[in-house]
Amino acid sequence: MTSREVLRRLRRFGAEIVPGRGKGGHVLVLLDGRRTVVPTGSGELPPGTLATIRRQLGLNRDQLP
Repeated sequence: MTSREVLRRLRRFGAEIVPGRGKGGHVLVLLDGRRTVVPTGSGELPPGTLATIRRQLGLNRDQLP
């Protein structure tokens, strides 16, 4: 799953994407009082990165595969 797909799915859950609050190729994502940083480079995100994003935002695999 690419970062563009991840950000699109997070927006559907009501996440706020704050592009100016990341370093370089990253954006800050806020969801229900939780936050994480999502890299915005091209290509697929590694499985461990997706797992960390899910954990930091309190989502499960059904919500963000």
